[in-house]
Amino acid sequence: MSTLYVQAWSLWTAEQGPPRAELLPPAQRRRCSLLSRMVAEVVGATVDAAALARHAIVCGTGYGEIATTVELLAMMREGDGLLSPIRFAGSVHNAPAGQLAIAAGHRGRSTTVSAGAHTVVAVWLEAMGLLAAGSDAVLAVLADEPMPAPLQPRHDGFALALSLSRQATAGSVGVRWLGSRRDAPAAARVPAALQANPLQSAWSLAQALAPGAAPQPCLRLEPDDERGHAHCVAVERHA
Repeated sequence: MSTLYVQAWSLWTAEQGPPRAELLPPAQRRRCSLLSRMVAEVVGATVDAAALARHAIVCGTGYGEIATTVELLAMMREGDGLLSPIRFAGSVHNAPAGQLAIAAGHRGRSTTVSAGAHTVVAVWLEAMGLLAAGSDAVLAVLADEPMPAPLQPRHDGFALALSLSRQATAGSVGVRWLGSRRDAPAAARVPAALQANPLQSAWSLAQALAPGAAPQPCLRLEPDDERGHAHCVAVERHA
């Protein structure tokens, strides 16, 4: 299966203001990190709770709950060294996917993957595999929150959710897997605030999916590897 069809998608960036994350109940939302609220925001804008139950979920994040991790390290260093149980419970890498499952009663497949600057590729391959194995739909979610001080390089956060299926429908956009290419074009230009974000190619993918965007015959999803190769997709069907 080389082509996946994007049925719906949603992008959140810092310019939109704090994520409302209305998919999460208020009490749960107050306990969630920014990353979990970012994920809930784009998921809720892409599918409703009933549709979410029909999707397998693949979350991709380069750094996971990095702000919570930094906060916990500060707690260990300062004061009595005791950790906040709420912060500790939300520090695991798959916390956003877990918060989604709790809020929406999702009992299907859910995977969180992280591969640094290759995370977008890893998520796409996982989604292709799940659909090839029989899943009716896959919700691919890509998100990284802003890099907290004192870590460098600093970058803004963003989140993208994609509802993917095997079949084209009216209004869907086809994204064809091209595999590893030695002749991959230069990376698409991204805003300066996202240039250090490991998921920046997901932002470029979102721009290619936008209504009226020109087809992309070859869009790279990662930097070159040690052989000078990069995995690419073609955004080619606007129906």
